Formats: sequence, structure tokens, C-alpha cells
Amino acid sequence: MSREPAHPPVLPHTWRPWLVPMVALGTGAALSLAALGMWFGLPAEARKQISFLQTLTLALILVALLFGLYRLARIRVSADETGLTIVNVLRTHRLEWPQVLAVNLRTGDPWVQLDVDDGTTLSVMAIQSADGARGRRAAQQLARLVEAKTKTSRND
Repeated sequence: MSREPAHPPVLPHTWRPWLVPMVALGTGAALSLAALGMWFGLPAEARKQISFLQTLTLALILVALLFGLYRLARIRVSADETGLTIVNVLRTHRLEWPQVLAVNLRTGDPWVQLDVDDGTTLSVMAIQSADGARGRRAAQQLARLVEAKTKTSRND
């Protein structure tokens, strides 16, 4: 059964992965509850033996883990009339439509790769192969959008 490629979405449009934010938020909640449970589960006598600096260190480790999970949960790619905003774990990128040459989600790729006009590729973690048909459909939508927005008189 062949399916027609997805049509470009109406702009502005944002794509997010389905699984990653759910796992990140669930893990963050579980870590927080476990930390609180362990702290209050300790007998008062044992809590008194833990210094302020040790408590602060453990709290900072928890905050660092939660911040990392927050960064994972916020990944997305947004398209508007002028281009794409790609929010990955560590960096945010802004590309104008003419800068994007191709959208690729090949077998075995974890997420979409954009071919950029400066000869580099840019990962788009928001559209993932782990999302199955949903991820493939999002990649097709983005590819159709790039094709429509970067069309020039040379393409005709």
C-alpha cells in the first residue's frame, strides 16, 4: 500500500518528539520523589550525621540531573514563514529557508539531518526515528515544507 507524502503543514508549526519528553518528565518526577523519600526515610539521627556541605552537594547533583532532563524535554523544531528554529539539547539554531538544502531521515538514523548550504549537516533531534510512523510523517512534512519554501525559478 503506497501512501502519498504528507502535505506541508500550515505555518507556524512545531514538531516535538513523542517519547523523549515523556521519559524525561517521568524520570525527573521519579528522581525527585526518590530523593525526598530517601531523605525523609532516614532516621533523624542519621540525617544529623550528614553535614550541610554533603546535603548541598547531593541537592546540586539532583538539580543538575533535573536540568539535563529539562533540556531533553524541550527539544523541538519550529517552522515559520522565514525559516526554522531548531532547539536541540545543547544549542538552538536558526536557519532561513534558503539555507536548508535537504531533509534526511535514512534507515538507522536516530533523527532527521538537515543538509545546510554551508556544506554541513545539522541534527534535528525533535523528529526521531524512534517515534516510528509519526517521526517518518513529520520528516516528510518538513521535507515538503523545505521544498515549497526553497523553490526558485531554477527548480522549474
